[in-house]
Amino acid sequence: MRKIFSSYLFSKAVITVFIFCLLTSCVQFSAQCVEISDKVLRLHILANSDSDADQSIKLKLRDRLLENSEELLGYPASKSDAIYCAEESIDKIEKFCNGELKKMGSNYSAHCEITNMYFNTRTYDSGTMPAGFYDALRITIGKGEGKNWWCVLFPPICLSGAVEEKEVFSEDDEEILNNGAEYEFRFKVVEVFDYVKSLF
Repeated sequence: MRKIFSSYLFSKAVITVFIFCLLTSCVQFSAQCVEISDKVLRLHILANSDSDADQSIKLKLRDRLLENSEELLGYPASKSDAIYCAEESIDKIEKFCNGELKKMGSNYSAHCEITNMYFNTRTYDSGTMPAGFYDALRITIGKGEGKNWWCVLFPPICLSGAVEEKEVFSEDDEEILNNGAEYEFRFKVVEVFDYVKSLF
């Protein structure tokens, strides 16, 4: 009986140590993800609806914004500079968006704002951006009830810019961003961890 009890305690201790190590690892990884989000300004465009016409308008507006990003946002050298440029130009950006929508024959108007919002883990052409709260330039077209499009304004991953990713992200950040498949389980755990935190 003592042997069975001893074996039970040993198994319980091993499981406890394993869970503790897993939680410690996840907390550290979550902190690294927060560090990445603190360095990033995202662009988030919400379509009026999911109709083909409204999604097409969203993508056309996206293209026009990216083509004119230098004129609208300049060449920010840091995230704080990027936010400052976006805030200073917010009326100009909104006016530009509404002008482009009018040219497309759309009856919708666009609303632009700088906000801090939650993003799930997202994969783009050259890497993965972990889940978390990010500062974003958000452009809402009409009711904003359609699928969204997003990219990273700073560092200028979706733009041509003077600042390179390696000047912003550490080697550890780059490892996470560029090897998303290897961190897929941890990304999911971070999403659950963020959800649990949001309940408190």
